[in-house]
Amino acid sequence: TALPSACSLAALPGGADGPGGVLIGGEDWIEYVHEGSGQKKIVCAIPRRELHPKDKGVLITQMAVHRQKKSKFFALAQSELGDIYKVTVQLNPEDKSKVTGLVISLLDTLPVANSLNVSKLGMLFIPAEFGDHALYQFERIDIEDDAPTCTSDESSKAYIAHKENNTEETEMSFFSLTENASKLASTFTPSTLQNLRRIYNMDNFSPITGVLVGELAGNEVSPQIYTLNGRGPRSTLRILRHGVAVTELAVSDLPGVPGAVYTIQDNSEGNEEKKKRLDKYIIVSFADATLVLSVGETVEEMGKESGFLTNAPTFACSALGNDGGICQVHPAGVRHIQKGRAKQWHCPGLKRIECASANESQVIIALAGGEVIYFELDPISGNLTESATRDMGADVCCLDVGTVQTGRTRSLFAVVGCRDQTVRVVSLEPGKLLVQRSNTTLRARPHSVALQYMTTNSDDTGAQDVVLTVGLDDGSSLRTIVDPITGSVSVSPTRRFLGARPVSVSRI
Repeated sequence: TALPSACSLAALPGGADGPGGVLIGGEDWIEYVHEGSGQKKIVCAIPRRELHPKDKGVLITQMAVHRQKKSKFFALAQSELGDIYKVTVQLNPEDKSKVTGLVISLLDTLPVANSLNVSKLGMLFIPAEFGDHALYQFERIDIEDDAPTCTSDESSKAYIAHKENNTEETEMSFFSLTENASKLASTFTPSTLQNLRRIYNMDNFSPITGVLVGELAGNEVSPQIYTLNGRGPRSTLRILRHGVAVTELAVSDLPGVPGAVYTIQDNSEGNEEKKKRLDKYIIVSFADATLVLSVGETVEEMGKESGFLTNAPTFACSALGNDGGICQVHPAGVRHIQKGRAKQWHCPGLKRIECASANESQVIIALAGGEVIYFELDPISGNLTESATRDMGADVCCLDVGTVQTGRTRSLFAVVGCRDQTVRVVSLEPGKLLVQRSNTTLRARPHSVALQYMTTNSDDTGAQDVVLTVGLDDGSSLRTIVDPITGSVSVSPTRRFLGARPVSVSRI
C-alpha cells in the first residue's frame, strides 16, 4: 500500500538493467515499491526550505528516471515549489535486484515544470507551467557529499525510535504526518544555479492574464500587442509587433533613402559548375540614381566601369547566362552589359517603363498604359531579344517572371498585377508567349507579386509546388497555389493581414 498523498510515479529499469519497481512521490516523502519483494518499507524524507512552515507539507509533483551507461541510473523529482532533487537508489552489492535504501539530495531550484525530460546528451528540458521554457545542461551530478541530503536509513531509524514510545502507531500513519518529515529533513536556502547551467530559453506566453492592443510607441504604423504573462516572480510584460526579427551583420550609411536593393551573382565562366554562386554586386536604387557596390574581401563603390547606368533608378537587374552578362532595367529602356560593353534597348516614343522583372534568361517589362514586353536571351548569340508584346488592358503596377528551375532554360509563367485589382498569370511557353492562363480578382490593388517554386523535400528532390504570393496595398498578403501545367490559380487562397502599409514580397 502506497502513502495516501501519492501523486507521481517513476518506473525504475528492470531485468538486467536494474531492480525494477517504482518510485512514488507524495507529500514530504518519496517511497520505493516493488510488488512481491517482501522487503521492508523504504521511505525517505525530502530536504525542505529553511523558511517553509513546519506544519505545511511539500508535494512532489514530477518525477523522471534517466538511464546511464553500464546499467546505471538515477531519478529526478521536483516539488511544487520548483526544487529539483536527485534520487539515488542504493542496491545490494551482492544482489543488484534488491534495493536497500534511497538517498535524496537537492540539485537546484528551477521553475515549476509540467514534466522533467532528460536527454542522453546530459540535457534537462523544463516545459514550465508558468513563464518561459528552458533547456539546462548538467554541470555535475554527483552531489551527495556537499548538498542537503536525506536518506531512507534516517527515516527508518526515526520510525523505530518513535515506535518504542508509540507501539500502536503503524508505518503508514508515521510517514503520513508532515511534522515527522519536518523533523527529519535537512534544510536549505534557495540560491542561484549550482549544478545546472541554462543554455537555451524558449518563449512561453502562458498564462496571459491581460491584453491591450494599440499604437502606444508613437512612431509606428501598426499597433502593438501588450500582454501580461506568468505568475509571481516570473511575471512579465511583453510587447508583440508584426514582422520577423532579423540579425544585423553590417551597417553602411547611404546618401539617401533607397527604393530597392538587388544582388547579382558571379556568373562568369569557370563558376557555372559551382552549386552555390557568390554575389558579385549589390545594386542600390534611389529615386534618380543607382549605386553599384562590388562585393569581395571588402565592399567598394564602383562607377561607370561597371557598365551600369548610374544616373537613373533601377527597376530590375539580373545576371544573364554563364558568360558574365548582366541586365539592367531603368525607366528609359533595357541595358545589356556583356564583356565590358553595354547594349541598349530604348522605349518606343515617349513611353517609360513602370515596372520590370528579370531572371537569368528572361526579362519582362511593363510600359505606361498597360503594355507588357517580353525579352529572352538567345543561347547561341548571347543577345537579349524582344520576343512578344501584349496590351493588358489596364495599367500594370507589379510583375514577376519567376525563376528558372534546374534542368530548364526558362520560367513557364509570369505574373502581372494590374491597377484594376486583378492578378493575371501569363504563359512564357514558346508559341504561346504572354497568353493569359488565369485571372484572379482581389479586394485591393496589388503592390507586389512573387512566383516561387517550392519543393516538398529539403534536398530539392521532391515534387514542386508553384506558389504565388501577392502583397496588397491594404496591408495584407495573399498566398495561393498555381497549377504547374495549366497555370490556373487555386480558388482557396490564404490571406493574412500584416499591417497598415502596402506589403512588398520578394524571394530569398
